[in-house]
Amino acid sequence: MPGEENLIPFSERSKEEAREYGAAGGRASGVARRRKRCLKEAADLYLSLPVSDRRRWNKISRRYVDPEDIDNQMAMIIGLAEAATQGDAKAAKVLIDLIGEDAGAEDAGVQIVDDV
Repeated sequence: MPGEENLIPFSERSKEEAREYGAAGGRASGVARRRKRCLKEAADLYLSLPVSDRRRWNKISRRYVDPEDIDNQMAMIIGLAEAATQGDAKAAKVLIDLIGEDAGAEDAGVQIVDDV
């Protein structure tokens, strides 16, 4: 690796240096955790907002979803379900992961039917 000769192992550093680097890492970790938490809160807020597109809202309501349950999160789940039923394996995997079912445990119950 280029520049490897410039690296100093922690075993050769003083306790003060190690403490400083550890403290700096802890501060950076806190900043990253706060940033992730803010991003998650923003995503939760947006997904909980009602659907603003009238056509999409009508399409969801025709699927017998209660009007108070129609939000961006429901629209996203319906989109994933539609993609999965049309053969999108990634969408199906995301839905299975969201539901929390283990696909490996369900393989024993799957029956393949051939229309020959």
